[in-house]
Amino acid sequence: MAGIVERLPFPLSGRTAVTSSSFALDGVQYDVALGGMPWQLKIDNDHTMTRGGAPVRKEQIDQQQIPGEQSLANWWLRSQMSFIGGAGVLYQDPSSDNQYAIRFAESVGVNPWVNGKLTLLRESTLRVADGTSNKHFIVGWNDGTDRYWSAVGNVLKSDTGSATTTITWGGANTIRSLTSDGTRYYAADNVNVYRGTGNGSGSSLCATGTTAVVTRWVKGRLMLGQDNLMYEVDNAGTKTLRFTHLNPSFTWTDICEGTNAIYASGYAGSESNIYKFVLDTTGAVPTLASGGVLAAQLPRGEVVYAMTAYLGAFVGIGTSRGFRVGEIDDNGDLRYGPLLIENSNGVKAVAAFDRFFFVAATNGIETQSGLYRVDLGQPIQDNGVSPSVRYAYATDLQAHVVGEVSSATNFGNSDRMVFAVVGQGSYLESASVLEASGYLKTGRVRYNTLEKKIYKFVSVKTPNSLFGSVGVSVIDPGGADTSIITVAQGTSLAIEDVVMAAPMTAVEWVQLKLSLTRSGTDTAKGGEVHGWQLKAMPGAVRQRIFTVPLLCMDREATRSGQYIGREGRSLARLEAFEQIFARGDAVTYQDLRTRSSYLVVIDDYRYEQKAQPGANSSVHGGILWVELRTIADVITT
Repeated sequence: MAGIVERLPFPLSGRTAVTSSSFALDGVQYDVALGGMPWQLKIDNDHTMTRGGAPVRKEQIDQQQIPGEQSLANWWLRSQMSFIGGAGVLYQDPSSDNQYAIRFAESVGVNPWVNGKLTLLRESTLRVADGTSNKHFIVGWNDGTDRYWSAVGNVLKSDTGSATTTITWGGANTIRSLTSDGTRYYAADNVNVYRGTGNGSGSSLCATGTTAVVTRWVKGRLMLGQDNLMYEVDNAGTKTLRFTHLNPSFTWTDICEGTNAIYASGYAGSESNIYKFVLDTTGAVPTLASGGVLAAQLPRGEVVYAMTAYLGAFVGIGTSRGFRVGEIDDNGDLRYGPLLIENSNGVKAVAAFDRFFFVAATNGIETQSGLYRVDLGQPIQDNGVSPSVRYAYATDLQAHVVGEVSSATNFGNSDRMVFAVVGQGSYLESASVLEASGYLKTGRVRYNTLEKKIYKFVSVKTPNSLFGSVGVSVIDPGGADTSIITVAQGTSLAIEDVVMAAPMTAVEWVQLKLSLTRSGTDTAKGGEVHGWQLKAMPGAVRQRIFTVPLLCMDREATRSGQYIGREGRSLARLEAFEQIFARGDAVTYQDLRTRSSYLVVIDDYRYEQKAQPGANSSVHGGILWVELRTIADVITT
């Protein structure tokens, strides 16, 4: 029977679009088609077609010096056992410096600063209430008892945390600035600076004559900024002009001290600068050797509101945009880093204790006010250039009210902080009572890949004797917050390999939310977390491997008994197939018997020709074995 001469339905070179490389039955009953080429199957006892699953994980060798979760088989793991890196991480993915292992996304009401432990912060209570719109100033001091001065409007008080004393400070107008030399207070209004000792009455020290006034005790002397003028005031009240800014509209905002200089900040319009006043230490008593010299200039439009120098090396800078950490170089100049904390309400107060800066968080803790805490002992980014250093930070004390945080200070010599909120009053950190509740959200756990995952188990390490409660919930990419488990005080239930009820489908990432509550029997104790771990599996559609034997003969018989082909056909088809294979692109594999289609990659092939055809043979060819790996199923036609 004469064969049918076929035209190859594909080009022999170039890249063929998947949509144009399918085959439609038309007269000849082929079994399958691959990349638009139709084929007959050769299935018998010697030639079997197989289907199986493709391996998901590749073999790998762990060459890291320290074994970790990357060394374990079967599960994809991510865990964390310390939170001292602070907030701000988006993805809990590995990095060269391993910061993901100690950082998290955000927190409220919890203390992450003890290595290996997450606990509740202490609560803050309202002490000196104020319902006016006046700026509230506070300064800590100690006369054998921890206290702080509170100045708001024209009222100056002293508070021990249990009792307040109203002080006759000497003036009658609104207090514009407040400072202390350790035992004496200096309160400035638009008339004078008044000085008094402890809770005693005050008297006029020197004149001010303006509402634009700031006074600070630095380097053993009183500095006084009035409008665009900077004075030094001696013990007798004599003012010595040290610097006049060339812009008469310039206003001083704060003054602090460094190792060998005094720093003063101010602004005029959109320009804000920090000036230094260098000390001459050649004599018995250090004196100011020069007028103001520019030490740092802020980006245009960013105004310095508050400064605190600490440990002789750092300067906390509160601005109209947020908070920066500056470092003092050998020349006494300031090199400040990027915005560490952004707050559109601005930062108008900075205090320091231990290794921390405490920073005003105006409406910055779930839209309410309190303090941030910055850990100077935990740099989280440093490429060797100081301004690039960023430090660990997190939200800290809370007032649970809204309003501008105008001042912050230490409570005497203790480790407790005080902060003032305009229109509300001053808030003192408790000595022992914890916040009623708090939470921490981890970064997004995605195992450093965009592929979807199936998240199966969560474990959270807690103390054997738990106070309060610890709750675990999962946040998915859609924003849903689903509770997984809560363990309460008095129960022995462990949070270990708890099945995750959500998300219900494979997703790219999830976050954990760890919620802590205070004990109902002891307000000084509460929930505690020592670490967490997630277990997941790859969530992509599992691939399959097809091993298919195809006839590749000059002449072949179809299922219906029809003969097709011609002499030389097998070699042409083999070469055409090899060009498809060489391109390496995905192609469509069609099972024309069941009308099922798959998008596949040809992983390998083997052509078998078992007999050498003779010179007069009319049938050439052999068996073409192809190994196909599915990428996706195509809608059945």
